[in-house]
Amino acid sequence: MALDATLAIFHHFFAFGLVGLLMAQWALLRGPADAVNAQRLARYDLFYGGTALLLLGVGLARVFFGLKGAQFYAASPFFWAKLAFLAATAGVSVLPSLRYARWRKQPGTAPDAALWIATRKLVVIEAHLLSGVMICAALMARGIGL
Repeated sequence: MALDATLAIFHHFFAFGLVGLLMAQWALLRGPADAVNAQRLARYDLFYGGTALLLLGVGLARVFFGLKGAQFYAASPFFWAKLAFLAATAGVSVLPSLRYARWRKQPGTAPDAALWIATRKLVVIEAHLLSGVMICAALMARGIGL
C-alpha cells in the first residue's frame, strides 16, 4: 500500500510539474521574441522533457506495481485514450523542442517573430491535449468504461 501511495504522489507531482513547465513556456512565448526568452525556453524545455520521462516511468511503475494492477489498466478504454492523448502531446511537442534547441545554439540572436507565434500556437495545442490526458485519467481511475 505504501508503494502505491508513493507512486501516486510522484505521478501527480510530475504531472503537475509538466503542466507548470508547459505553462511557463506559453507565458514566455506570449512575450517578445528575443534572445533572452529563447534561451529560457530552451532551458524550460529540457526540464519539460526530463519531467515527461519521469512521469512516464512512474506511470509505468503504477501500472505494473500499483494496487490496481496491469489488468485493470489494460481493460480500461480511458487508459488507452489517455495514452493516445499523451502520444499526441509528445508528437506535437517535437517541433517546439527542435526550435528551442536551434535557438539555444544561436545565443544573442532573436528568433523569427512568425516562428515564435507559430511555436506559441503549438504549445497551446499541447496544453489542450494534456487536458485530454487529465480527463481520461480521472475517468479511468474511477473505473468508468469497464
